[in-house]
Amino acid sequence: MKFNCDMIRDLLPLYQDDVCSESSRLIVEEHLRECRACSDFLEELRSSGDIENVIDLEREDALSSQAKFFKRKSAVIGTVFAGIFMLPVVICLIVGLATGGFSWVMIVLAAMFIPASLIAVPLLASENKALWTLSSFSVSLILLLGVCNVLGGGGWFFTAASSALFGLSMFFAPFAVKAKPIASKIKSRKGLSVITLDTILFVVMMLCIGFEQGLGAGYYKLAGAISLPILLWAWALFLCIRYLRVGKALRTAAALGITGVIMMVCNFVFGMSDMSSVFYIEAFGTRAEFSSFPATAVICLIIGAVFALIGVLTGKKRRK
Repeated sequence: MKFNCDMIRDLLPLYQDDVCSESSRLIVEEHLRECRACSDFLEELRSSGDIENVIDLEREDALSSQAKFFKRKSAVIGTVFAGIFMLPVVICLIVGLATGGFSWVMIVLAAMFIPASLIAVPLLASENKALWTLSSFSVSLILLLGVCNVLGGGGWFFTAASSALFGLSMFFAPFAVKAKPIASKIKSRKGLSVITLDTILFVVMMLCIGFEQGLGAGYYKLAGAISLPILLWAWALFLCIRYLRVGKALRTAAALGITGVIMMVCNFVFGMSDMSSVFYIEAFGTRAEFSSFPATAVICLIIGAVFALIGVLTGKKRRK
């Protein structure tokens, strides 16, 4: 034998997986024809590989069977809950037929979709449970508002619906964008998508309030003057925190600076000093009074300057 067994056994895993060179393969085969011990070692390698493959397959089958079992169980439980929710609806329909009044039956029917969306939908959905639950809850809530508006003869549906959607978006949108169907499309733009959606729904809400209540042009001017600084402040904070490529201290300084500047502008434009509370400092017989709104703006600017100084000093120290 030209090569010792230790060298050949180092080559056997490569030979078994057929990833060795042609010359190495010929050397291994020549050695195996003469060495019984290395041939037995190769058989052990092959048998251990087969066992690992069998174990992997069995594990995958067990996990798949378990997942199917839980899906079937969830579907059965969800169907049972759906039947339970339908029971009061059927009773209401029977009573409505007997009494001749269907207004309250329609309200009860619409209201039953809300608990169903929170209990039955998560059990029936096989994947993306949170997204399906949030979507069905939002739709059921809007449906209930629509039924109550129609049966009550009120002209407030768009105001209530737009306000409800804006509130739901503020709370649920950060979670909804993490669902696979949405996350795969917006990718790294989750924060930008959330704040854009909130802005659109806020504007729609303000327009619906003015339209349904018939408040006229004066309302839109006042609403725009008050809402625009708030929206600019929210967007400025988001862009600063999300996209400003500096340290945490400098980002904090920028956020405080933006807040202070916007507050000072609002105070100058809208006269917020006249509408805010007043506090005073008295020392050595001298009393100084301050309006809380501009004073808060000045405090934000001072604290922002302190954070900016900390950020600059920290950056210099880090570079050194």
